[in-house]
Amino acid sequence: MVSSSEFYTADNSNLETKKLEAASDHYKRGNYSAALRLYFSLLNTSASYKLYYRIGKCFYKMNQIDEAREAFEKSVELESYKNPSYAYLATLCYKNEDLKGAIYNWASVFAYKPEDENVCLNLATSYFSRGMKFQSVYYYEKYLKYASEHGQEYSTIKTSIDKCSQIGNELLQKAKLSISRGDNKSAIELLNFAIKNQPVSFDINYLLGSTYLLEKDNMRSMIYLKQAYCVNKRSAETLQKLASASTNLGDYTTAYCSMKRLLPLVMNNQSEYLKTLQMIKGLESSFDNKSHLGHKEWGDKYFEDNNYHFALIEYENCILLDESNRSIFSEKIERLKRFIHPEEGIIESCMEKGKTSYTKGDYRTSNKYFSKVMLLSEEGSPEYKLAKSRVVNV
Repeated sequence: MVSSSEFYTADNSNLETKKLEAASDHYKRGNYSAALRLYFSLLNTSASYKLYYRIGKCFYKMNQIDEAREAFEKSVELESYKNPSYAYLATLCYKNEDLKGAIYNWASVFAYKPEDENVCLNLATSYFSRGMKFQSVYYYEKYLKYASEHGQEYSTIKTSIDKCSQIGNELLQKAKLSISRGDNKSAIELLNFAIKNQPVSFDINYLLGSTYLLEKDNMRSMIYLKQAYCVNKRSAETLQKLASASTNLGDYTTAYCSMKRLLPLVMNNQSEYLKTLQMIKGLESSFDNKSHLGHKEWGDKYFEDNNYHFALIEYENCILLDESNRSIFSEKIERLKRFIHPEEGIIESCMEKGKTSYTKGDYRTSNKYFSKVMLLSEEGSPEYKLAKSRVVNV
């Protein structure tokens, strides 16, 4: 009998490293076929998302688009978060006039690189091409925030956004005057013009949704109140009116979810808290453990249509209706949150790493993390102020 100690596993890591280096060198010199042969020789022992990414790049350079797409898709199967393959897939989709695919893949890049101005611009442009103004302006504003160089393209976009904002604000003030006179019809006309210029404005969305509610146009009211909620999730009035509009339509599950979202916002107001709690209890009898399926269906439709803001609301509704659904929807919800506002998670992570380095006296490292917090957070926010106070001259 052979002793188990006589068995050994050959360490091929050095050989693999040399192959990767050689393949990289071939790629840099434009010898893509030679690089591919080396990459393919590593698949049996070192298959990884990075290797498929490199294979995809070689095929892309050789204009073998189907093979490139297949390699990039295999790469994202192995790593679905921080993967540069998404950028190539987005480009391939856009070139193939698949705007839905382009948006999904650019959003997947944005999820871990929100400060990349080109990603923001590509998302904004793709949404604009689909006629989705709310999302388009949302990402144009991200682009303006993160652009490092203020060239002609930046100036053109900023001038357009500023002009539209000015028009939107002027129309908003006229609409408020019309409402004060009891002329809701004129106000709605003015606000509909305003929303075309400033689709991401909380004030315009909220007032338009509120005015439609007064006019008993509950379906339109819900659309704009939902958009207002997407812009500002801390507005109790928005959720109260959203609950009213959905109740008027007989959509008691949406009303229930709106009340559940409202509850933590009114905790410091005892009468409002008890009133909201009573409404929640009253609505509980209007649905069963199958009622979330309608919201899942809407969530799937919104997701397919790249309307990630509304998709997020619907998937969250599934959990609000039945907590046992959390395991089913939590992963998709977290992905959607990264599609829309990845800064929150990155800020939290950088803040913790910055504090750790700061405590150790490693100020060069802490400055790096605190500077990123300042870049990603809103100026004047608690996170921005804290990070700024911790930056040290070294």
